[in-house]
Amino acid sequence: MIARTQRHTALACVAALLVALLVLGACDFRRLEPTPTPTATPTPSASSAPTGGPSSLAALPSIADLVQRLEPAVVSIQVIVRQRSFFGTVDTAASGSGVIFRDDGYILTNNHVVENATSIKVALFDGRVMDAQIVGTDLNTDMAVIKVDEKGLPVAPLGDASKLRVGDWVVAIGNALGLGGAPTVTVGVVSALGRTLQTDPSVTLYDLVQTDAAINPGNSGGPLVNLDGEVIAINTAVLREQNAEGIGFAVSTGTALPVAEQLIRNGRVVRPYLGIGANDVDLSIAAQLNLSVREGVLVVRVEQGGPAERAGLKANDVIMAIDGQPTPSFLALQRLLLGQLKVGQKVTVTVVRGGSQKDFALTLGEFPK
Repeated sequence: MIARTQRHTALACVAALLVALLVLGACDFRRLEPTPTPTATPTPSASSAPTGGPSSLAALPSIADLVQRLEPAVVSIQVIVRQRSFFGTVDTAASGSGVIFRDDGYILTNNHVVENATSIKVALFDGRVMDAQIVGTDLNTDMAVIKVDEKGLPVAPLGDASKLRVGDWVVAIGNALGLGGAPTVTVGVVSALGRTLQTDPSVTLYDLVQTDAAINPGNSGGPLVNLDGEVIAINTAVLREQNAEGIGFAVSTGTALPVAEQLIRNGRVVRPYLGIGANDVDLSIAAQLNLSVREGVLVVRVEQGGPAERAGLKANDVIMAIDGQPTPSFLALQRLLLGQLKVGQKVTVTVVRGGSQKDFALTLGEFPK
C-alpha cells in the first residue's frame, strides 16, 4: 500500500504541472528534501539519557552479529531410543539441541534429549557428524553432559544468570523441529525469574528462566543467550496447556553449571540433604502462621530419621541462614546446597522459631537416589 500511494501522488503532481504551471509551487518536489535550519546542538540531560542499560532499545546490538558468533557452538543432536511395545522392541528417532561449553568436546543438553538413547550423533555447525557418549545425566534438573572425541571446538561463553532482570532481551538458538540447515533463532524477553515447573509426578524443576522467545520441539538443550552473547540458561520446556502462548522455560546457568561440573567430575550429581519439605515464606504464609519474619524457608515437614530431625528442627521453623549464608527463599537454599555445600559437611542452621532465633548443628546427608 505504501508504494501504491506514492505512485498516485507522483502522477497527480505531473498532471498538475501539465494543466497549470502556476501551481508548480504546490507540487514542488524540492520540498521533499527541506534545507535544514541551523539549530543549537542540544546538551544531553539526565532526563533525556537512555536509562535502560545495555538491554535498552537504544543499545540493542545486531542480533545477526550475535547469532553469527554463537552458531558454531550450537549443535544438533540426533538420538535413537529403544522402546518396548506390544509388538516387541522398537527403535525411535528423536532430535534435540546442545551447546559446546568446553573446547575438548563437552556439550551441555537436556536429560530428556538423551534419556534411554542407544545411539547419539552430534551434527556440528561445519557439517561434520560425530558419535557422542553420555558423560552423565541428572533427572532432577533435566540436565545432561555428552562428549564428542574432538578438541579445539568453538565454545559458547557462559554468563551469570543472577544478573538477569525481567524485561531483558534474550535469544533462543536451537534445532527447532529437527529442521535441516542452520539452527533456528528466536528473540524475546525474560518474562520471569526463579520459576518452578512440575514435569513429572516425582520431578519439579526449579531455578527456571521464563521467556516468550519461541521454544519448539527440538529446541530442548539449546542455549538461551543474553545480548552480550553469553549463555544464561538452557532451553528445556514450553507450556502448552490452557491455550498458553509464549511461555517457555530454560534452566538457569546458576543451576546448570554446578550440575555440569559434577557430572563431569562424578558422572552423577551428589546433593547434600537436609531431610525437610519446605516452602517460601511470603506475606500470606507469615500472616497465616503468625510468623515474626517475612522471608526465609519454611519447614513444612521434617523427614523421620533425616539430618534435620536429628539436629532438632521442627515443622514451622523458618530457616534464615546456613553457616551464615542467607536463605531468603527455597531457591537460595537449593543453590547453596548444590553449589557450595558438601555431603557430610557439618553446618550451623539458623532458624526462627516462634519469635526467637536459634542455631542448630547439622551434618548434611546425601540426597536419596
